[in-house]
Amino acid sequence: MTTTSDTTTTSILTFLPTGIYALSIPTCATWNQTGITVAGNSNGSSGSDLASLINPVDIFVDNNYTLYIADGDNNRAVRYYTNDTIGTVVAGNSTPGDSPSELNAPKGIAVDQYGAIIVADSSNYRIQRFPLGSTVGTTLAIDSTTNILGQVRDLHINVNNEIFVTDSDYSHVIKYYPNNGVGVTFSRQLWIRLSSKSVVRPIWKFRRWK
Repeated sequence: MTTTSDTTTTSILTFLPTGIYALSIPTCATWNQTGITVAGNSNGSSGSDLASLINPVDIFVDNNYTLYIADGDNNRAVRYYTNDTIGTVVAGNSTPGDSPSELNAPKGIAVDQYGAIIVADSSNYRIQRFPLGSTVGTTLAIDSTTNILGQVRDLHINVNNEIFVTDSDYSHVIKYYPNNGVGVTFSRQLWIRLSSKSVVRPIWKFRRWK
């Protein structure tokens, strides 16, 4: 059951063949508009201690409701278990750097099926993978003359461990296959269904690089 301050509705979780979970939310569902701070300071102050964040830019929530945060200006990734008020650093530290244990302005984060943390190490122009329990990363992809990668703004991973990143410098979306640091830029058209009408419209087409 999904409960809010205004109404109670029933949601149905659909398991698609691809392994993607689709949650059908009734049109009458509402949310409490008063948010609850689950990480960082509720008064809006920033900081580098483990109870604070500076410019968090992306999050990932796993099946156990564990929260992972790309803490951008702290140059680190932090983890919060349910009801935690103090985070745990799982990658990087407060000092920007490009060593295997450092990050520089991370802007995307995800966790794969093995528990490894995947980070878009944006200002280092690379994608880092931190195995479960390790703060030393391995480079999955990095900018080069043959494999262009600019500032990554977001990162997602699917059930096949294929990584998708948005590259704002070169205005494209790249997919990386497992065990292959060479990205494939693809063209996809994004469609959106208007809730008030039974129509579907294209709203954007990604650029294909050749």
